[in-house]
Amino acid sequence: MEQDILTLAALVAAFVGVAKGYGVPAKHSSAIALAVAALFVLVPDNVQQTVVTIATIGLTASGAYSYVKTRDGGGK
Repeated sequence: MEQDILTLAALVAAFVGVAKGYGVPAKHSSAIALAVAALFVLVPDNVQQTVVTIATIGLTASGAYSYVKTRDGGGK
């Protein structure tokens, strides 16, 4: 379960980074993070696993996942 939370936290951070990249003001980051987290947590488990898989593949392919890790110091 702890690994799932860590994975979801990384995905939420990546989505917030993508939103900021599209010009969403930083002051909305918390609201975006809560909305994305709610999406992941409130959907049924089988849907959650599919969404996590899609998000991981998509964000990794686009480079957003590594971008967020670098920005917060995790990639150094």
